[in-house]
Amino acid sequence: MQARRKKLAILHDKGTPRGDRLHMVVQIADHLREMGVEVIDLHGTGYFEPADAVFVHVDRSVVSPKLQRFARRFPVQINAHAGDIRKRTFVDGLLEPGDSYPAPVILKSDLNYGGAPELVNRSLLKRMTDRLTRLATRPPPRLITQKSDYRIFPTLADVPPGYFTPDNIVQKLMLEKAGEKNMLREYIFLGRLHYENIEQSRSEIITEDEHVSCLPFEPHPRLVNMRRRLNLDYGKIDYVMIDGEPFIFDANKTLGLGAYGETEYFGEDFRAMLKAFAEEIVLMLNNSQTCGNAPTGSPAGGSKSKARSSRFPHAARSAATA
Repeated sequence: MQARRKKLAILHDKGTPRGDRLHMVVQIADHLREMGVEVIDLHGTGYFEPADAVFVHVDRSVVSPKLQRFARRFPVQINAHAGDIRKRTFVDGLLEPGDSYPAPVILKSDLNYGGAPELVNRSLLKRMTDRLTRLATRPPPRLITQKSDYRIFPTLADVPPGYFTPDNIVQKLMLEKAGEKNMLREYIFLGRLHYENIEQSRSEIITEDEHVSCLPFEPHPRLVNMRRRLNLDYGKIDYVMIDGEPFIFDANKTLGLGAYGETEYFGEDFRAMLKAFAEEIVLMLNNSQTCGNAPTGSPAGGSKSKARSSRFPHAARSAATA
């Protein structure tokens, strides 16, 4: 008898545009379909469709408990336990107004990607409430709404007081040099696979400039521990190496491709990584238990989660395997 096709559900926030091709998960899904996996997209928690596994791909720094509970209904889960990646909770070199630091610092949003996903997806009621609050209290303006708004100051004392808000962080500016250029390292991972992506630029704030390489590597134990702490099965951690130790800038669980997604910018090594990630998911699906018989379209909640595959438990256990 012919084996049933495996099914992967990709769970997005309900505000995510249909047909979005700006994220790595889309190209991973393309490979999965070529490998015979059925891939479905779910937007929000209003509709449940059984699948062998779920890939939580919610572009928010803080994922709601409701959405996490929904994800845990699936037999095998990727990033279902990754609930909070706000920078203030984990990055290195955080500084407060009363600190003394006579060296360059960088101002960032506490939220991932400048908090842009949270701003875009606010409800009309939330937008009106925020506006009324600003008019009533006249707080400092929101200074960082996207990565291009990040700012560098010569010392901590040069940072204007208005920048110290709950929305922002101030961090030591630590640079790793490659000749005259600055280097950014990205620890990119899925399951048991570990890659180091390297970018470099003459700018001190590196976004997408010169792609150097994307190759399998053995991550520093501190990076693996940080991944475990953030409960990440899939994602990346941005860092530089300072005196043999990683200095961590940021983490992301919805990796973007920007304007280069359908181009040759990243190179064959990057594309090979995406295919390897798809193969890792296929291995996980083939070793998972079959899904329960929850009816298609049933509301969120109500059924207990099935046991997860021992090959792909959540990051608290899987991240330790190199």
